[in-house]
Amino acid sequence: MKYLYKIIIPLLLSIFCLTNTVYAIDLPEEYLYYDISFLWFKKAAEGKITFKRNNNDDNYTAVLEAETLGFIGFITGYRKYIYISHLRYDENLNRLISTKFERIEIVGNKIWQSVNLIDYANNKINWRSTFMQKLLKETAEDIPPDTIYDDILSALFNFRFGFLGNIEKGKDYIVKGIPDKGIVDYSIHISSPEEEIPTKKKLGIENGDGYMLLVKIPGAIFKSKGIVWIWFTDDLLPLTATVEDAVIFGDITGVLNNNRQANLSSL
Repeated sequence: MKYLYKIIIPLLLSIFCLTNTVYAIDLPEEYLYYDISFLWFKKAAEGKITFKRNNNDDNYTAVLEAETLGFIGFITGYRKYIYISHLRYDENLNRLISTKFERIEIVGNKIWQSVNLIDYANNKINWRSTFMQKLLKETAEDIPPDTIYDDILSALFNFRFGFLGNIEKGKDYIVKGIPDKGIVDYSIHISSPEEEIPTKKKLGIENGDGYMLLVKIPGAIFKSKGIVWIWFTDDLLPLTATVEDAVIFGDITGVLNNNRQANLSSL
């Protein structure tokens, strides 16, 4: 079951990345809720993604939370993950810059936390990990010249808000991630109209106008093929996302459900 969350997290991140594309600097606050199912388990987990502006300035906070439910929750200790991206808008670069990225894992009363601090003024990136507030590891390294790192949330929000370029069918995007576990680049592809047809049939998606997004993530990290498919309506509302062939679980699907609020609260 430890692999389940390694798959749920990219699923939630991917399903959100094209919602309501915005090209203005006045970025909207949003709250989106998702139901996640696999095999015969319906609503095995729930997720929430928020995006907030801080104190009416150019700083923002993006938060992803996910938690298992029911029987799956019981056998996983009601495991909960929280990802927090601290962002600032850079007018010269016309994009969001990640300055701090936090990952928190909660199992029962046990808490693991890791923090990346990205200091462009001094060209340093720092890692710090703790368990129950006790230091496990702390490292630092130089940031190469002319390099801007994205955490997984900042990368997808920059893509979603159009800061990585126009959103067009058939187009590819490459994002440079924080060099954690040796992973640097993430691949994003928007399917051409011809590519959509077999994928929609395979995933059981009804006909209609929209966008099919393919996100390629290193499979070793999430214990899967590393392939995530997301289907959007023509006005870029994300309807479903599917992770292909996850270890043990097979295909895992997330469905937008903004008719209810998740039992999650952001830090």
